[in-house]
Amino acid sequence: MISNKEILDKIVSLEKTKVHSSFLIDDLDFWPAVRIRLAFGLIEKRYQDYTNKSNLIKKNLAILFKLFYISRTKKKKIDILFVSHSNYQYVIEGKTYDRVLEGYKNNCRKKRKDYSELNLASGDIVSFNDNSVIKRTQAHILLLKVYAYILSIVTKNRKSYLDSPISYITESLNETFSDCNASAFKLKQYIIYINLLIRYYKYSLKNLGVKEIYQATYYDPIGLSINAAASQLGITTYCAQHGGQSKNNPAFGRWTDVPLKGYEMLPDVFLCWDEGSAHTINAWSSNNKKHTASIAGYQWPELWKSGKIQYSGTEKLLQCSKGKLNILYSMQPSIGGPPLVIKNIVEHFSDRVNWWFRLHPRQIGSQVEQDVQKMYGDLDNVFILEATNEPLPAIMNVVDIHLTCFSSCVYEAMIFGVPTIFIDKAGKEYFDDIIQSGKAKLSLTFEELVRDLNDEF
Repeated sequence: MISNKEILDKIVSLEKTKVHSSFLIDDLDFWPAVRIRLAFGLIEKRYQDYTNKSNLIKKNLAILFKLFYISRTKKKKIDILFVSHSNYQYVIEGKTYDRVLEGYKNNCRKKRKDYSELNLASGDIVSFNDNSVIKRTQAHILLLKVYAYILSIVTKNRKSYLDSPISYITESLNETFSDCNASAFKLKQYIIYINLLIRYYKYSLKNLGVKEIYQATYYDPIGLSINAAASQLGITTYCAQHGGQSKNNPAFGRWTDVPLKGYEMLPDVFLCWDEGSAHTINAWSSNNKKHTASIAGYQWPELWKSGKIQYSGTEKLLQCSKGKLNILYSMQPSIGGPPLVIKNIVEHFSDRVNWWFRLHPRQIGSQVEQDVQKMYGDLDNVFILEATNEPLPAIMNVVDIHLTCFSSCVYEAMIFGVPTIFIDKAGKEYFDDIIQSGKAKLSLTFEELVRDLNDEF
């Protein structure tokens, strides 16, 4: 399996050739979009066999339905726009919480500031005050994607000066990674699509009067386009951390040769959970005038720990965990099902331990979930649905040990005082600073894991 570090090493080597300087189009630097597309295209290939493709089909059908569904939208000016996704949100006791942006929304409520949210799952911009739809965007985005595809076919000579650098990059990637299959045509189509999105969001943001933008993630096409549009309009953009931000994460780490004025497609301010995450940003952003990092803390688990979120499901979880040592295994889509060391360790500690298998959102409804249910679903000391469907802070409140290959769940574990053991070399690759600090361990063999677990009994 190709690691993020190997992918980013190759991307950085391409940056050193200065090929990225060829992606300046109409005074806008498209290299961030190209770099992220290339890097995450390779990363996504690791997920293809493990994720639920039916969800993608349902999503596309829902978008097509919206093309024929027209409803009134409310004309309203927006001061603060939050950009999030249903994957980051939980409904608890009838109230919706956003695990990435909740703290910032809460600050708005305290200061009686009006705000609205663009939910990337629905494409709707919704007002916080009265829950009314201000603007529907998803059908527009789909039409722009179709238009970009048509343009890339019928205007073969469009931006022909990009042909050479695009071909150089895709050929170089294909030589390094044999199963890469990087497509020059798709990359050019992607650039055209981003360009159309920037125009769309520039018009929309200006029309809505937006003054500040908070994002749960920035490196999808919509996030990149919103940042570029906002930059051109003088709107400040903030990106709140939602997972690991190691130096080997292509979206956050090891940007090289950044222009003095920065990149319009990157956020102005990165709101980070801890000093290590902020250092990832500051390591490359200190030499430009646009991008900065701010340590804002991880407010979602802190809200749980402080008791400000009352959750009726806690009693059920306490009953499940009662009487045994409780070990949580956080799964990841690029790994697939539980690796052999986890299967062996479950058998080794079968009587003394309750096992909690938390599926990644990408794995819900997939073959991986079916396989895990088939392996462990009938065991009284294995909890799959509870570990997957309950909010992570609620789970961390009842478990004793956290195992993972390289999940960012390590941050929630640290806040709740739950020791983490990484069982894959990627854990060191992405979270070496946490391991070196003694807040987590690395156990790469069955024998090491048995030893470290016995230390926790």
